Amino acid sequence: MDEQRRERRAGLIEAHRLDGFFDAAFAFAVSILAIAGTEVPRDLHEMLLALNRIPAFACSFATMLVFWYRHVRWRERCRVHDTTSVQISLMLVFFALIFVYPLNMVFSAMFNAVYNGFTGKLLPDALVIEQAHDMTLLYLCYGTAYACMAGCLALLYRHSLRHMHDASREEVIEARESLYVQVGSMGVALLSVLVAMVAPDGGWWSAIPGFIYFLLTFVYSLAGRWSRRMLAAAS
Repeated sequence: MDEQRRERRAGLIEAHRLDGFFDAAFAFAVSILAIAGTEVPRDLHEMLLALNRIPAFACSFATMLVFWYRHVRWRERCRVHDTTSVQISLMLVFFALIFVYPLNMVFSAMFNAVYNGFTGKLLPDALVIEQAHDMTLLYLCYGTAYACMAGCLALLYRHSLRHMHDASREEVIEARESLYVQVGSMGVALLSVLVAMVAPDGGWWSAIPGFIYFLLTFVYSLAGRWSRRMLAAAS
């Protein structure tokens, strides 16, 4: 009995350490997005330039927060303490650190284009995409990283579902809903990548790969509707 308690306590300590590492890695990724960049503003002009980055930073921060929170939900509700889960979680952190750069660039270019459309001017010190081909490459990087992160989360939930033998039906339904959301998110990202590869350069075609991510709302809606139907049938 004492031996089992020691093993359980050691497993919990290891899990807490890993959780701290994953949270710190996401916090580091978010810190890269800091609106002031790598230098502290030295005067009012530089501070105002930094404030121009707030909209892009807010969207980038929210996107990164979504992936972090999805991982938190997984480890709190259906975590499996084994090597496979650790490896997949480390892959998620790896892709998050890669994802942060195209993430920030995509939103910076988007808000710069919106500002230019309303005012006819570019944001000071903003990212400018001069060629449509460069925007295509940026969408390819963004979509690939997004798909990889969603795929890692899907693998985590799929792995957990194989070990949820003692879980309630409600817990299994919730885990499957999260799995379907991640698979759907990965599909949307890959569709954006495909469109970016085949769409003509220039004109409004350059914006289509970005608009495809609005399909995520349908992914959430369909998964939520399926979950509610299954829960109603189980009750």
